[in-house]
Amino acid sequence: MLGRIFNNRYRLKEKIGSGGMSDVYLADDLLLNREVAAKVLHPELARDPSYIQRFRYEAQAAANLNHPNIVNIYDWGNEGDIYYIIMEYVEGRDLAEILRQAGRLQPERAAEIAAEIAAALQFAHRRNLVHRDIKPHNIIITPTGQVKVMDFGIARASTGAGMTQTGMVMGTAQYISPEQAQGLSLDGRSDIYSLGIVLYEMLTGKVPFDDENPITVAYRQVRDDPVPPSLIDGEIPSTIEAIVMKAMAKNPANRYQTAQEMKADLLRFIEGIPVSATPVLPAGGGTEIAATTALPAGIAAQKRTPWWVWALVAGTGILVILIIVLLVFFVGSKPMVDVPNVVGMNVDEASRTLESVGLKMEIKEEQYITTEGQQANKVIQQDPEWGIRISKGSAVSVVVTRELRIPSLVGMSYKDAVSKLKELKLDVGNVKKTPTKDEAKVDVVLKQSPASGTLTTPGTAVDLEIGALLKKVTVPNVKGMTVADAENAIAAKNLKVNKVEQQSTSVPIGKVIDQDPPSGTTVYEEDTVTIYVSIGVEVPMVLGMKESDAIDMLDAKGLNYHITYQACLPTDPDKGKVVEVNPSGGTLVEPHSTINLTVKKVI
Repeated sequence: MLGRIFNNRYRLKEKIGSGGMSDVYLADDLLLNREVAAKVLHPELARDPSYIQRFRYEAQAAANLNHPNIVNIYDWGNEGDIYYIIMEYVEGRDLAEILRQAGRLQPERAAEIAAEIAAALQFAHRRNLVHRDIKPHNIIITPTGQVKVMDFGIARASTGAGMTQTGMVMGTAQYISPEQAQGLSLDGRSDIYSLGIVLYEMLTGKVPFDDENPITVAYRQVRDDPVPPSLIDGEIPSTIEAIVMKAMAKNPANRYQTAQEMKADLLRFIEGIPVSATPVLPAGGGTEIAATTALPAGIAAQKRTPWWVWALVAGTGILVILIIVLLVFFVGSKPMVDVPNVVGMNVDEASRTLESVGLKMEIKEEQYITTEGQQANKVIQQDPEWGIRISKGSAVSVVVTRELRIPSLVGMSYKDAVSKLKELKLDVGNVKKTPTKDEAKVDVVLKQSPASGTLTTPGTAVDLEIGALLKKVTVPNVKGMTVADAENAIAAKNLKVNKVEQQSTSVPIGKVIDQDPPSGTTVYEEDTVTIYVSIGVEVPMVLGMKESDAIDMLDAKGLNYHITYQACLPTDPDKGKVVEVNPSGGTLVEPHSTINLTVKKVI
């Protein structure tokens, strides 16, 4: 299985877990370049059409649970007879492993973990999804201490080792509620009971009911009262014990009615304020439910059953038979048709095919294609599966592909571009304003990202670059200023500076000789003003020249001079010439500086 790629996207690279229902692999999401977890169902489960149907329904429901305390489901599907779910990869340890190593947790930490689990359950219950298999194995604690609940929507459809199954009874025996053990209909309060057991185990290091035979455990969930945690460990606070016992009340009416209520009590305990819970222990050994409902087959055999229970079982059986007869009479008389296979058809063809046999098509989900070459408006999944017989007039739910491409926005006004994106259910991303002197480009889209024609999905953000008109400003007068003052004056007008150094015989070093454009000129912001900065005057190379020639050159540069004569013989070849210059030739000096010359002369 390692190396296999699902949906041309998810490559399995390491097996990281296994259970009675599935194997879990670490995988690479080749499209988004991230690690994900891939849960692959065991082949024997994939051969049951009813299981597959429930699996798809539950996977879709769980995929809508976007909550910080719930492991996200990103994708699901099948490759032939291999069914998989792609989930968020969460680093950490499950609570079961933590309890195996630690034995038990401090009450405050146990309450913190239970509160986060309750938050996840409340979010799911509001969306009419009951977990049905809350247990430490399905609780992940990340390295930062965050709690993540996993396997939402899977437990309802699972069977296997360690699981109970009587009719529709599903769940791990040590953690199921009494009504779950009896195969009754469930609501969120069943998960609250299971959370109570998890909290019990975190506090005491053991579950309240345990046995090698899961049927015995299920029987005890219905009939027996748990030993109060304080009798196992006298240091367990009475307030958190009250929370545990209320969550584990046999009768759902006596439990917390919502996970939010339980979370609120757990937070009160953590904050050290009184909780609302008081222990609810039914007198008579937990018979508040069992007195009104029949126990599953196999559980009643654990103890001698009173005659009235047998009478109740018989009466319930007769009632079930009557209900079945009525259902056959009223429902069975409706025309039944075989669901045709519409997977692979375009939407219109699929609709016509279903209508031809008296069925309706209902688009349950739209999946947007992300790869060139994939076809849009095609049916990729259907529920019920083809070949299943259903009543004429029923609806067949389908998942269809759709195509959405980034529109061409360049040249549009910003207002029209925003309207276009909103129309296509795309978002406006970052908006960059680019200065322009062209009034025709003001508030017009100049660039966009992603590019037009790119395949995308609703909600994608498109970054825009639009033109913004530059302001006009007057160039300041900076002649005669120092470089720093000139640069500050120009920058204050939002203009740029270009500095050019130039020799000057009249302007001191480091001051502005001239500027371009001249002061008073009207230009656009961010235009450039060139300033010509004096670097002084360069001392001419007069060494070795005749005295008169040297003086002429210094005069031409606007430099002063002072001559010192040095005696020499009439035959000296340097007679009348400059033999020393200070500062030396090539040196930059302030205008009108005095240059010292030494000239040889016959005295």
